[in-house]
Amino acid sequence: MFKRKGKRQKPTAYVIAEALAPETPCETVHIRARGGRQQHADRARVRILMCAVVFVVIFASLGVRLAFISFGHITPGARFANAPSSDTPRVELVDRKGALLATDLPMISLEVAGSEIWDPRETAEKLKAILPDIDAPDLEEKLNRGRYVEVRTNLTPTERQAVFDLGLPGVRFATRIKRFYPQADLAAHIVGHEERGKGGVMGLEKVANDARGPGPLRASIDIRVQQIVEDELSAVMEKFSAKAAWACVMDVETGEVIAIASLPDFDPNNPGAAPADFRRNRATYDRYELGSAFKAFTAAAALEANVAQEASEYDARGSFRIADRRITDFHGENRILTLSEVVQFSSNIGIARVVGDLGATLQRAYLKKLGLLDPLTMEIAENRAPEPPEKWGPVESVTIAYGHGISVTPLHLLTAFSAVVNGGEFHGPTFLANGEVLTRRVFSEETSAVMRRILRRVIIDGTAEQAEAPGYFPIGKTATADKPAAGGYNRNTRISSFVGAVPGYAPRYVILVSLDEPQPLPETFGYATAGWNAAPTFSRIVTRAAPLLGLSPVNEATALAAFVSGDMNGRREARLDENQSERAQ
Repeated sequence: MFKRKGKRQKPTAYVIAEALAPETPCETVHIRARGGRQQHADRARVRILMCAVVFVVIFASLGVRLAFISFGHITPGARFANAPSSDTPRVELVDRKGALLATDLPMISLEVAGSEIWDPRETAEKLKAILPDIDAPDLEEKLNRGRYVEVRTNLTPTERQAVFDLGLPGVRFATRIKRFYPQADLAAHIVGHEERGKGGVMGLEKVANDARGPGPLRASIDIRVQQIVEDELSAVMEKFSAKAAWACVMDVETGEVIAIASLPDFDPNNPGAAPADFRRNRATYDRYELGSAFKAFTAAAALEANVAQEASEYDARGSFRIADRRITDFHGENRILTLSEVVQFSSNIGIARVVGDLGATLQRAYLKKLGLLDPLTMEIAENRAPEPPEKWGPVESVTIAYGHGISVTPLHLLTAFSAVVNGGEFHGPTFLANGEVLTRRVFSEETSAVMRRILRRVIIDGTAEQAEAPGYFPIGKTATADKPAAGGYNRNTRISSFVGAVPGYAPRYVILVSLDEPQPLPETFGYATAGWNAAPTFSRIVTRAAPLLGLSPVNEATALAAFVSGDMNGRREARLDENQSERAQ
């Protein structure tokens, strides 16, 4: 109710209408007046409508995403194709026959965002009930700190569904590509392994980082021979309680590594479960003084330089003095020895006299040609240069002649030995099938033929009788080296090795077996030298692997006839045809 005060005032709207109205009575203008309260109500309705539209769009999007995640009938392939991945697919690795060594597998990863969960303890305990292998207290502690945790990288579809059904906030599923190694620890050091964010970090996996092309990366190793080598190496290592062991099989014509093992080893599927020391490739990276196998190199150099003949004689009686050193033999013959017998009976005294005739300059030149002074050229990164003495004087020349005072990797030794027995050609090692290798001539075929005869006598009437493999006519050399220690050598710690080739009259494969610190046994009469452990292991590897390598046993008469003739032309033509056939495949 309003009280009247004088003349009644017209509302403002009407005053304006009158001012604008035409003077003629036939025209009428209708004006609708709106108050302030009505305008506010209209604006509120518009805002509510806009918010409703936004919420409908958001919840519709979430519903579609939830359906794609949770519906069981959607194929795994569709889920992986529509989900982003943080991993890059890698090339497959296969052995020379096509056996799978490494491949990619799609996996479902369970992740939890600590900043989004309601109750860390509840989340950890409920996940533990479905995934018993997880560490619930550790997960709870990480979630309490708001961390983003990758709980598992390899959920099964059943596990994923069970976790999803929990309805926990902050839980996510992501697509991952996991590298899988179906051979597990077999050939682990050559296959290598990868680390997330880095790719391959060792072995052929590191080589695969730069691999291009649609096909797999084909390794030179034969997984069947690899299994035999690792079986025999593991057995002898356990029998003699050795600290470590390694072995290698190489094609003498191509340099292809057919098998290589280093024990102890690891599983590339879980490399962190093994000590870091187990991941060292002792066969290609570690350096050792490998002992009397160097006598074969010294003898071959003397023959090639025409300072010795197969029947040249050397006084191996008593001891040999050089400067302030006295050289002795382990089990000396204490008589005049021919060059063949110096190698056959592994005489330190005899080989010291041989290198005296050869001289340090020529000795060093031949060792360099044999690759024993430089890093090997090969694909894998686990490679190391030899360690010759800083000073190469008369004393060093003598000790190097029988494998002390110079440290090389086992693969260096095997590659050099191959050049001694294969006709005199050095072929660098390769871990890829039909890989390119460095090749050069070191010795004449005549020198190589003499060395094959000498190295056969090591087995039939020398230090390696237990290396015999009937039907395969092996040749080779034992090597037992005391390990260096402060002020000299420790005679209670040694590396025992045998390096040999089959068949001896026309070698196709060279094989090295070594044990690090083997212990003596009663049945070996208290000896832990190469003739008692490495040599018989070589024999077992040859007997088991030769048929897989295409070698057929022959009778002794046939082998001797081919051995005496020294004719290698037939073997070379056959190998050439075989290599061309493999490349065509």
